[in-house]
Amino acid sequence: MRFFFVIPFIFIGAFLIGLTIDKIGDMGNFMIDIIGYGFILMAILIGRKKKENKQPS
Repeated sequence: MRFFFVIPFIFIGAFLIGLTIDKIGDMGNFMIDIIGYGFILMAILIGRKKKENKQPS
């Protein structure tokens, strides 16, 4: 189920990192890159969650 959340986050993050808009300047492009890296970081954190195994007592 996490797969359906992780893949869109990776795609959105990669799109934002690759996006360059000349009219918003260097600071705007830097902010878009930071947001893109944030999306990819969120995808990594969601994907790395381990399932807790219930061990019999």
